[in-house]
This record gives sequence, C-alpha cells and structure tokens, in this order.
Amino acid sequence: MRSKWSWRTMLVAVLVGLLGSVILPSPAHAVTTFGGEATGVWVFVPATGLIIKVTTGQIPASGGEVEASLLSGDIPSGATGGNVALSTGTLHSVGVGLDDTDAIASQANVNLTVSGNGITSDFLTAWSNASCAAGPMVLGGMTVENLVINGQPIFVTGAPNQTVSLPNGTAVINEQTSSIVGTTGELSVTALHVTTRDTLTGQLLAEVKLGIGDAQIDCAPGSPPAGAATSGGGWITLSSGGKGTFGMIGGTQPAGGTMGHFVYINHDTGLAVQSTSVGTFNAGCTSFLSGSGTSGSGPVDFTVQVTDNGEPGSADTISITISGAASDSQGPSTLGGGNIKVHRPHCP
Repeated sequence: MRSKWSWRTMLVAVLVGLLGSVILPSPAHAVTTFGGEATGVWVFVPATGLIIKVTTGQIPASGGEVEASLLSGDIPSGATGGNVALSTGTLHSVGVGLDDTDAIASQANVNLTVSGNGITSDFLTAWSNASCAAGPMVLGGMTVENLVINGQPIFVTGAPNQTVSLPNGTAVINEQTSSIVGTTGELSVTALHVTTRDTLTGQLLAEVKLGIGDAQIDCAPGSPPAGAATSGGGWITLSSGGKGTFGMIGGTQPAGGTMGHFVYINHDTGLAVQSTSVGTFNAGCTSFLSGSGTSGSGPVDFTVQVTDNGEPGSADTISITISGAASDSQGPSTLGGGNIKVHRPHCP
C-alpha cells in the first residue's frame, strides 16, 4: 500500500493572550527573536555513542538562514556495533528566521535497519513553523512516502505521534512536541523516530531519528530582519522516466550576501551533484538559483528555477540544468513529492 503523498499539517497550538497583557521592553528595543534548527539524521547507540548528520546549527536570534546538505548520509553497521545501518541520500536541512521561523529536513531512498528491524521509505520530510500572527502560534507536519516496516506497508495517517509496534521497540511517525509559554512558541517535528530495547532487561539498544525540524520564536513588536529565502526538497519524474531527487535553498542574508545549497541525484544516469558555492539567487514566487558544484565526473555549474504554487506542494515545479564535466537538463517538472517553500516574499 502506498501512503498518500501530501504535506499533512496539524495545528498543535492555540493563540495566547494579547502582547499588551505582558510586560515588554520598549518597542524601540524589543524585536522578535528566532531559534531552532533542522537535522537530517540522529542516531544514538549506548555502546558506540551519538552520530548526527546534516544539522544546520541554531538559527541566529536576530534571524537569517542556516543550512546543511549531503548527497549521502550512510552509516555502516560497523559504526554502531551492528545495531544500526542506514543508507539514505539527497539530505537537505534548512532553518529560516525572517517573518516567522521555519525548520525543514528531507531525504530520499531511506533504507534503515535498527536492531533487526528493516525500514524503508522512498522519501521523507519534516517541517515546523513558529509565527507571531496574533501571539505565538506553531504548526507542522511531515511526509513519509511508501513506508515499509519489517515487510509490512504502513499507512501514514498524518496524525501526530502515530506509533507502530516493533518486536523490540516502537516506530513513531510524525512525532510532535510543542510549547507555548507567554510570548514564546516552539514545535519540534520528527518524521520517523525508532527506539529499540532489550526484550529481557528493557535496556536501550538504539534510537534513530530521521528528519527533524525544530522551530522557535519569541514574539515582540519591531521590524523583522531583512532578507529573502526559498527552499525545497523532493523528487521529480525525469525526462527518461526514472526518478530525480533534490534539495535546495537560496537566500539573501539580513547583513547582505547570498547563501544556499543544491543537491541532486539523477537515479537513471547516476549523476550526483553537490554544490560548493552559490553565485546568484533571485527571490520570488518563481525563484532562481545558480552556482558551482562537484560531480563524479568533475566540476559542474548548475542553474535551478523553482515555482511555489501553494500548499501542499503538489503543483510546485522545478527546472534543473547541469553543465561542465557532466550535463543534465530537466523540466520544468511538477514535483512528484515534496514541496517548494518561498519564505519571503509570501506567495498565494
């Protein structure tokens, strides 16, 4: 059974009281502050320790963008004493603090083994948002496509904290933890959280989290930071009929300058591109990103054009052009799964 491909959102907090009901610093000095981060892979095994991959680090309190990406996030079984083995690709993590806070993490072609439990998914992503529309409010969700656990297809409901029992543990889908206190709001969303324990002693064997988005905000009057950003992760059907997976972000930072990344795998030809620099970013509901990167054949240049056609992302499009030591041209292609998110300016 194939789980439905959509970005399921779940409102997990309510509006709090008016800002006038609490004591704030002078409006001349009080501004909204941001926080949180996004992480692709988090693995803990007591015998071997903690492994974290593709984490953005904290969004600056003053706002801006943070990012991380990898073509491959593989963890060999030997690195965890045989407890965990992971194969996953096109990992993409972003945190954005502009008008509100967004934290998004995605990855594709997941093949995970945890204490003897086999878990696969074609694509997964988690996203979290914290905003100040009328006091702090948080919402978030995830997508896990074609999830199979121990040979059994799993229907992903989209509800928070959907739990699947394992012979020696649990797998939690769309794990959500939220907090609204005074003027602050925070939501952490994990697409997939697997925990295993010794069936006799109850001792922890392994804990794995894939796709973590944690968004934080502290609401106050004042002007938001300057800047713009567009991000996206997902997959497309290639012109050859196969699948292409990608992750990207482009942005202009509050202090000036361009930032971003691009990762892309053509699963028909095997072409894999990891950006090394971003040269141009043009913001808008259709955004443009270009830069340089590496491939298995040598240095390449890339151009990416994405269009945000609104939620849940099923009508969003991407065009990809690769030139240099390797070449590829795709699109404009409608996403088969995933989402393009223009963080600023706001799109219909």
